[in-house]
Amino acid sequence: MVSSDYYIQDNSNLEEKTLNAAKGLYQEGKYTEALKLYQGMLNTSISYKLYYEIGRCYYKLNDLLPAEEYFNKSIALEGFKNSSFLYLGNIYYKRSDTKNAIENWAAAYAYKPDDAAVCLNLATSYFSKGMRFQTLFYYEKYLKYAKDKNSSYEAVKTSIDKCNEIANDLLQKARNAIAAQNNKSAIEYLTFAVKNLPISFDLNHLLGKIYLEENDYMHSLIYLKQALCIDNHSLDVLQKLASVYINIGDYTAAYCTMRRLLPLVLHNQAEYLKTIKLVKSLDESFDEYSYQGHKEWAMRYDSENNYHMALIEYENCIIIKENLKEVFGERIERLKSFIKPEERIIKICLEKGGEFYNNGDFKTSNKYFSKAMLMANKNSAEYKLAKSRVVNV
Repeated sequence: MVSSDYYIQDNSNLEEKTLNAAKGLYQEGKYTEALKLYQGMLNTSISYKLYYEIGRCYYKLNDLLPAEEYFNKSIALEGFKNSSFLYLGNIYYKRSDTKNAIENWAAAYAYKPDDAAVCLNLATSYFSKGMRFQTLFYYEKYLKYAKDKNSSYEAVKTSIDKCNEIANDLLQKARNAIAAQNNKSAIEYLTFAVKNLPISFDLNHLLGKIYLEENDYMHSLIYLKQALCIDNHSLDVLQKLASVYINIGDYTAAYCTMRRLLPLVLHNQAEYLKTIKLVKSLDESFDEYSYQGHKEWAMRYDSENNYHMALIEYENCIIIKENLKEVFGERIERLKSFIKPEERIIKICLEKGGEFYNNGDFKTSNKYFSKAMLMANKNSAEYKLAKSRVVNV
């Protein structure tokens, strides 16, 4: 009678050697040989990093279907901090599927916003779709994070600088026209300025405000919504948007806008009571299907990769019907990560940097604080805090 002892063998050392050998082959451009080693590891290991490496080998061999399969497998195990999104974006772009290319590059940007190549990919893709707001949004990110000041960088910088120069000149002319009580000329100047620089809050805000004064509510709506995309905590923009929505009879949008207003007027009793009264009166007129129009707009914007507008409309759905958070909550968080990933990273860097700083490890804390400074606006409290904690070591 033969007896067998069952035991668990530690293969970690062997796997580490195989992994290092595969990485070496990949770096030497021997993708087929590296792929064989990685695939051999599948018998004993499953991880998002392994699937990612296999996907990369297939990608380098221009075998895109299995590359896509393994990148998706990697994302299924780790769907956030994953470089597979970058390669999936590249694959979709090669197939002329700009919509899905942008979706995946936006996910790569959410994980690593200081990747200048991803920012440039997004900018040029939106340019091909004629979406100037998004194009300039990502071109500015590219200029902020690019380390290689090559000819592409110089071309983009020259173009953006020219847009700013034209917009600022027209803004000054518009202000002069407003001072002369010539709103018609101001509108002409500002309209051209916004076409040059649609990501300017000041231009959109002022143009929306003038159109509102002229009782041209539909044009006012266009520019005030764009201003809201740039700064969703602007009290004046929200107040004017609420007025526009009431005047055009879009009461669900007015309700959502005033709900956004409430936290901003908490310390102004008269304004708060006025707003809460309007909110309650509108709330009573809605039924369980009143969110449908906002859902349709959200999905339309989403399908067009217009994530700023889509986010506003998805949030409107939840404002109107709170239990829709189960339906749209995950997508809302995803869109937020697409648009402002720096906020999350700055917060983490300040927390981590603070821990190492308090423990006297200034070399490590400097890395976190420097990262926070890179991501933050130079006029922000976060930037100033991080800068004040950097220690010469």
